Amino acid sequence: MDVDQEQIQVRLVSRQEKYAVPEAPIRVPISFKRFGLSEIVNNLLGHEKPIPFDFFLEGRILRTSLAEYLIEQRLSTENTLTIEYVESMLPPTPLSAYQHDDWISSVKAQNGLFLTGSYDNMVRLWNKSGECIATLGGHTEAVKSVAFGPTIESETVIFSGSLDHSLLAWAYNSDNGQQRELFEGKGHKGSIESIAVDSNKELIASASADSTIKIWSTTEPEEDEEEAIAGKSKRRKTEKKNDRKLKTNISTLEGHVGAVNAVAFDNGESSVVYSGGWDHSIRSWNVEHQVNLVTKVYNIHVFY
Repeated sequence: MDVDQEQIQVRLVSRQEKYAVPEAPIRVPISFKRFGLSEIVNNLLGHEKPIPFDFFLEGRILRTSLAEYLIEQRLSTENTLTIEYVESMLPPTPLSAYQHDDWISSVKAQNGLFLTGSYDNMVRLWNKSGECIATLGGHTEAVKSVAFGPTIESETVIFSGSLDHSLLAWAYNSDNGQQRELFEGKGHKGSIESIAVDSNKELIASASADSTIKIWSTTEPEEDEEEAIAGKSKRRKTEKKNDRKLKTNISTLEGHVGAVNAVAFDNGESSVVYSGGWDHSIRSWNVEHQVNLVTKVYNIHVFY
């Protein structure tokens, strides 16, 4: 007899009650694969819109025809097969994609918003739907680290540190989508590798390749602090190349030998900062007194 015409008796069972069919044996062509068996189940259920199913024999998913399964298991068409089936689950599809023009260096999340820093010199703010709601440009080189600052009414403060040695701060208004640049923190002599904001959203720390950690306040200065400290005239102030307010740091923490790559505030104590650097050391600092409290050095010994 032709394989396409030869039949075998099967019993179709399912643990999904809404898809259960009568378990009385029925005869089906042994040439049937998954698609043919799905058609039978859908017909028995009376579905107008077919649902794909997966089928199992002895706990193994059926990936061939019934005829091939019989040959593999050395069974004849005189046997009755019990075939279990479940609704086929399609592969997951991404809900959203966060596209950038270059490497992503840093990601932070807060209150349903996502902040990203990229090697394309940009900082971007995204919502949970994957929409870029703000693109913050101002750095002249790659952005290495980003952080959320305080939220005041409808304005959220955003910070970024870059290979261009600068710390930038912006405010994003969630009501109207407007953004404005708050200030530029100048003072590092190397790239800013990592930034962190304390739990009170009052201080920000920046770790740099210049071996230092600088501490800044998160508040917007009323005037250009660098100009005010230098005692320069208002006329010189208007001659600046841009309208950025320059901010000076509160303190500088020195002790690392080599670049500082990571920085974080203690969750319970804003006066304590932790850092890690190329010198294989992890350090804790008292920000108020600018003291290195503890240093843990890890030496790696390689034997040949």
